[in-house]
Amino acid sequence: MGEELGNTASGFAALAEGLNTTASGAAAHAKGFATLASGDSSHAEGSNTVASASASHAEGHLTQATNDTAHAEGTSTTADGVASHAEGYLTHALGDGSHAEGSMTMAAGAEAHAEGNATQAWGDYSHTEGLSTSTQAGAASAHAEGEGNSAAGRASHAEGGGTDPLGNPAPNFAGGAGSHAEGVGTTSLGFASHAEGGTLDITAAAGPVALGDFAHAEGQSTTASGTASHAEGLQTKASGPSAHAEGVSTLASGLYAHAEGANTTADGQASHAEGFMTQAFGANSHAEGESTTVMPGHPGSHIMGQNGSTRFAYSWHLAGGLAVGPSLNSAVIEGATGNLYLDGTVISPAAADYAEMFETSDGQALEPGYFVTFDGASEKIRKANAEDEYILGVVSGRPAILADASDLRWHKLFVMDEWDRIQYQEVEVPEVRDTEGNVVRAASSKTEPVLNPDWNAAEEYIPRLQRDEWVAVGVIGKLLVRDDGTCRPGGYCMPNDEGIATSAAAGYRVMNRTRDDQVRIFVR
Repeated sequence: MGEELGNTASGFAALAEGLNTTASGAAAHAKGFATLASGDSSHAEGSNTVASASASHAEGHLTQATNDTAHAEGTSTTADGVASHAEGYLTHALGDGSHAEGSMTMAAGAEAHAEGNATQAWGDYSHTEGLSTSTQAGAASAHAEGEGNSAAGRASHAEGGGTDPLGNPAPNFAGGAGSHAEGVGTTSLGFASHAEGGTLDITAAAGPVALGDFAHAEGQSTTASGTASHAEGLQTKASGPSAHAEGVSTLASGLYAHAEGANTTADGQASHAEGFMTQAFGANSHAEGESTTVMPGHPGSHIMGQNGSTRFAYSWHLAGGLAVGPSLNSAVIEGATGNLYLDGTVISPAAADYAEMFETSDGQALEPGYFVTFDGASEKIRKANAEDEYILGVVSGRPAILADASDLRWHKLFVMDEWDRIQYQEVEVPEVRDTEGNVVRAASSKTEPVLNPDWNAAEEYIPRLQRDEWVAVGVIGKLLVRDDGTCRPGGYCMPNDEGIATSAAAGYRVMNRTRDDQVRIFVR
């Protein structure tokens, strides 16, 4: 039909209409100007369009549908894949089942989708949208959107992009499988990693980078390079596996380490540094405050305060160094020995005596305020009387310092020499691994007291302070004592036959009367 206008319909049941159109496929239809429908059941319309495959469709201007059931529309579009669809301007749908729309987009992967301006979807089932020739999804199931972004990892996602605040191009790149990059100038390279945030000037510092598998970097110019690590804030770095860095310019480089605050470093395994310019180098250590340091070789130590460093492993330190001068500690509790070191004074708010624990000879409790002495040649005590030449002290109600209490453990728990010095030994600590074989705690050695072989783990230890037969006896200081009403401030007292104070010409100085039956005395 229409051969008088230069049209040719050579296919069975074909139809050519318009000017210089050709329908050569069976049941093909060509209409418009210089269109070609050469595939069976194909359709070409518009101007200079080509539908060359079975059931293909080309419409518009200079469009081509070259594969079975493909559809090309708009201007200069190409649908080359089976069942592909290209629309808009200079779009290309190359993969089977792919879709390209907008301007200068390309969908090259099977069932890929590219939309917007100059975007490219290379991977199978990938998706791009937005602006720029750099916005491309190069892997299967990848998704890139925004401006200038790339999603190169399988099932990865890149969004945002464009420029930094200074106008420099700052695209995002999702290179790891299952990774996600969003914001400005971010990069996610690790498996299932996530980078979000941006940078003020990409020419000076990149945006957040998630290098480790399962890592997460967020904020401004942060880096999470350790497996399952997390970096957030400004210019923080989490390089250790499962490490966490947050704040400003913090570094968590140890396994499971945590650094927070500003310019802090957590280098030891499972270490924690917080505050300002603190450093935790020992495993399982903790540094907080300002310019405090857990030194290498001091695992399990804790330091807080200002300008100090640790002295012992598995110990607690309170730093009190000079801003200009040496680093110092104002207090230390040594874990291995339990020793307390003070660069100051023990100050009690109300209590005023030094006391030690003694056992009563009859096994009964003694109330505070009684004079006591040793019962004969034993080391046990009883109430004092008027005939006793030696007075040990007064039962204290609240001592400022209490010795020999054995409140934390059995007093013979460790082996001691003939001078009651605790004996120590080096102990090998085995490594610990999790269910996946990762080292949770590295093997090490430490100094520990030698355990007494007589210790019975099945027996419950009851602290002396919880037992009736043990009482605190104040042996020096200001103590409250029961009296019979005869004592006078400025005078002296001694015990009567009931163990309570009575006036005497010499003995213990009476400081003041506190009740009708109580005075405060000084014991020395």
